[in-house]
Amino acid sequence: MANKTMMEKASKDILNAFDGILDNLVEGREYDALPPRGPSDLSFSSVSDEELKSLDQDIYGQDEEETIGLPVADDRIKLVESSPIKEVLLPTEDQLDGLNIIGICGSNNRLLTTSFHMILARSSVVNFKYTRGFEKPYFYTKNRDVSALLVLDNNIFNSAYTLHTYNELIDKTDSPIYDHLTKCKGKPFIFKYNYEKFKKAPGSQSLGLAVKFQHSLELLSIEDIEVDNDSPLVCIKDGALFSNSSKPADIRNGLQKLFSWSNKKKTYIALSSKIAESRVLINALNKFPHLIEDYFPNQNITVGIINSFGTDSLLLKKILKPGFRTPLIEYIEITREPIIKQPGLEGLKPLTCYYHKRTKPYNFIRIEIPKFMWDENPAQIEFAISAAIWQYELGGDQPLVIKVAGERCTLDHEHWVIDQQMKAAFEKKNLGLIEF
Repeated sequence: MANKTMMEKASKDILNAFDGILDNLVEGREYDALPPRGPSDLSFSSVSDEELKSLDQDIYGQDEEETIGLPVADDRIKLVESSPIKEVLLPTEDQLDGLNIIGICGSNNRLLTTSFHMILARSSVVNFKYTRGFEKPYFYTKNRDVSALLVLDNNIFNSAYTLHTYNELIDKTDSPIYDHLTKCKGKPFIFKYNYEKFKKAPGSQSLGLAVKFQHSLELLSIEDIEVDNDSPLVCIKDGALFSNSSKPADIRNGLQKLFSWSNKKKTYIALSSKIAESRVLINALNKFPHLIEDYFPNQNITVGIINSFGTDSLLLKKILKPGFRTPLIEYIEITREPIIKQPGLEGLKPLTCYYHKRTKPYNFIRIEIPKFMWDENPAQIEFAISAAIWQYELGGDQPLVIKVAGERCTLDHEHWVIDQQMKAAFEKKNLGLIEF
């Protein structure tokens, strides 16, 4: 009941987040008489170039223009396991007894007008505890929400609207989103459109913010996991280990909490089926060409042929059978390297492998695990991988726990309610609302 109450409160907060702002829309007659002003002259934050550049990267931070075939530095890629492929055995009934499976998933949504954009983001944590005895089923869900306003035309509001926003400049700290999410107390963040950015489209700027908020909430959600030191736990995060739209400081602040799981029966796994542009294996075969013969014996396959594939997904069809995975490879995209450059953070570096699903659809997934967890207990990581894959086989197109978390973090209802509130406010003020 307590969890249900918390979810209802979070939903209510985000539904009412824009009430004060919409109450301060100007009258239509006043608006029509005003000359064009554009965004506010006040010192509001604007979307960063880093957030905009992330829109041109895949979910792992890999730049679309990254050159294939160039040597990867020794400190960016290493082989962790020697076997070219490994069969994944699904967990047994005994292994699952008492196991907590945690899912973290986020979403974002936007309402776009010619004068302003309203941004919504949410992250959900879902817990399943599996037992074979007569214990009651154990299950909880926790949500985190945030909202933001991107102003394109300051004429549309009376000056008092800023009293209903979170106005502290978030671009003046090293961690511009993460630190402020806990301080905004439900008020929408405020941003202004910046025509000087290299992506001029307002929609691109609000999308960059929406994705950033979502990923930052997912990082904060690590705090919402109830960690019982005596019970085993496997946490599956939807997407990449290092979110491409979050600044290194935000990722460090979020993932550093995993070090408190050190030498405990707790494992954190990032899992995604979005591998269309992923090139971990291609880079590994470039760096360690002796592996080519392991995968393609006596076929005269060269590094040049490997590079011509352009993406790992084509190679994986040739080397993996259903139920098998590639070896773990220590690898980090060059855009994400600053995350681990500070002392003591090398242990967060991702170890990556791919898995070929046993059941339809027979797709591939990319799995990433913090390096320090493997260094401490490889056997525990092997089990965690099998548990995550078991959840993926159960869910069909997503891990089952992620599918449930995704259903709970959707913002479609909130989008519809706020859209109706906005239309009613525009009609009350006799403003002509133009939506996109």
